[in-house]
Amino acid sequence: MDRDTLLDEVLAHLAEGTPEAARDASLAAAYDGGDPAAYGLAALADFWLGDFADATRNATAGLAVAEDDRARGLCLAAAALAAGGDIAAPAVDHDALARLLAAADEPSSRWWSAVRYVAAEAALVGARIRDAAQIDGGGPPPGAAWAGHPFATIMWVCQARIAAFSGRIGPAEEILPAVRASVIPGTRLEPVVESVAVLVRGNAGDEETTRLAAEIAAYVPAVPRDFIDSGALLLLSYGAIALYDVRGAAALAFRAGSDEALSRCTLIDRAICFEMFLHAALLEQDEGAVGAWLEALAEIDGHPITTPTVQRARARVALAAGEAQAAIDLLVPSVEACVADERGVEAAEGRVMLGRARILSQDLGAASREFRALVTETDRSGHGSVRRAATAALAASGRRLPPVAGAGWEALSAREAEVARAILAGQEVAEIAASLFLSPRTVRSHVSRVLCAFGVATRVGLLAVVGGTSAASGVSGVSGAAPAAPARAATLSPRQSEVAALVAAGRTNQQIAGELGISVKGVEKHVGDVLLRWNAGSRFELARIWWSLA
Repeated sequence: MDRDTLLDEVLAHLAEGTPEAARDASLAAAYDGGDPAAYGLAALADFWLGDFADATRNATAGLAVAEDDRARGLCLAAAALAAGGDIAAPAVDHDALARLLAAADEPSSRWWSAVRYVAAEAALVGARIRDAAQIDGGGPPPGAAWAGHPFATIMWVCQARIAAFSGRIGPAEEILPAVRASVIPGTRLEPVVESVAVLVRGNAGDEETTRLAAEIAAYVPAVPRDFIDSGALLLLSYGAIALYDVRGAAALAFRAGSDEALSRCTLIDRAICFEMFLHAALLEQDEGAVGAWLEALAEIDGHPITTPTVQRARARVALAAGEAQAAIDLLVPSVEACVADERGVEAAEGRVMLGRARILSQDLGAASREFRALVTETDRSGHGSVRRAATAALAASGRRLPPVAGAGWEALSAREAEVARAILAGQEVAEIAASLFLSPRTVRSHVSRVLCAFGVATRVGLLAVVGGTSAASGVSGVSGAAPAAPARAATLSPRQSEVAALVAAGRTNQQIAGELGISVKGVEKHVGDVLLRWNAGSRFELARIWWSLA
């Protein structure tokens, strides 16, 4: 069997759930045909089965006899993949692998696309997410080169996972259509695709994630057969933990592991799951379980992949014990290491915990700054679950995060919504303060949050976004609202009507001049005339009258 045919057959077996057949075929080709690349394919099958030490041995055997770049590239990528699960694996020459990929004779061929996938998967399971993104982006998407083959879906899933675990949730969502389009209907990969969607949606803050995770898990075998089955369960677990469904996430993670040590899971998955189990034990105040999971974490500590996660897990114990400084000392290097490797989801969780530690140490200013900076970044990337976690952490200190710009009414508290309705009713700060029994300073703070929530800088802009119908419907619930606009306002000239409509839409005089092709002084005169004809005291009142008549 030639090399390309063997690759096709091995990947088909891995996609279809028969990795033992993939390993047997690869070893037969290695022993009988003498192709060094076959050892790399055997190592890939070993990894799929969770036999990480065997994967290391076969990849090493292939490297020892490989004479061409294609064989060396595959065996190096397979060795790097095996090292993601084999804590005793020797160091892998990642630079040599990068050089081989860069010098590939046919970078868009199926062979080199497959090697690039294995290398990207290796970087991902090795928690080197920055490297994974660079490798994956080093050529056309591997899934495109393998279009029509069942394994193409796994390649697209890898791309989505890289984006999601880096914290780039928006880009991860954009990849999902390609992932779904690659699935061959009726195959075992359909639950995997929906599992990665749960991972993405959970980190986006979608509350439906927990229900969906339970539904999708029912389609995964009770006893996972390989990397695909256990991976689907872990993705569902990580989607659930993003929304702090700790118990549900832990149950899914236990299903993914073959034993209490999760010995067939990669090192990063073992570390994250042990942290998850520890978190559950802390919530239940089960000291015996806490000790057991700390011991499990200690067994995999000291490795570059696991150390940042272990530090964060130990910080959880310190926080539970009220030891703020000990938690900070653990979290700072953990976050720095995660940021360096673009482990975005882990970095965000560490920063949330760091904020909690600052609150515990009574450094509320630093905590507030930490959370504000964090949500500013994660809102931009679509990582919505972070805002939920940060909001909950800050609530205990009586402080709040700024609302999501442009999120509208849903971003407002009940009191802020009252202030918004009062603004729309035409009340000034002093009137709102009196009617709601607040200080003017507090009202001004609420006004800024209301404007931010609607993504506008002025009250006229707020009217323009909310519109006449919403404004009118909101007025009735406000005590002491300003009188409604006159039922019969003075008729305007056609030009005055155009100017009034643009003022109500939030345009400045300069913008109106540009749109109508007249001078700014001409706009100022028209605005002044409308104010007089409608007996309005400000542009805001003019806008209110316009919306009431619109």
